[in-house]
Amino acid sequence: MKTILFQGDSITDAGRERTDWNSLGYGYPLFAGCRIALEHPNEYQCLNRGVSGDRVVDIYARMKVDIVNIKPDVLTVLVGINDVWHELDSGNGVDGDKYFMIYSLLLKEIKEALPLTKIMILEPFVLKASATEENWDVFRAEVEIRAEKARQVAD
Repeated sequence: MKTILFQGDSITDAGRERTDWNSLGYGYPLFAGCRIALEHPNEYQCLNRGVSGDRVVDIYARMKVDIVNIKPDVLTVLVGINDVWHELDSGNGVDGDKYFMIYSLLLKEIKEALPLTKIMILEPFVLKASATEENWDVFRAEVEIRAEKARQVAD
């Protein structure tokens, strides 16, 4: 059985149950996992290791336990909104250049440890809502920078 690993922030976490190794949460990993199970029964195991609030540096810090040790066949990564949000909220964000540097290092090390793993980079995005409305222009501009950096990392 092949393993698909979803990695990222709250958009990936989506309320997953930390005590249940197989919990996919209630977001896109669940929908993707159900579709994969329907179309390819008993071929794939889907795991979610997204952590709400994570920035790219947090994923890098837990890379060994939550990516390398799992040895996924396919890895998806969606990260970037908290790199912006944490800066606006507490002055602890990750600027665009550092985001690119750490993301590049993360992927380099994963590829070295798991050369056969296919990696899918998803672009971070922001939705206008009560939490983002006050600083909407900054959120939108800064998240677009992270999305561009994610595209560069993917290239």
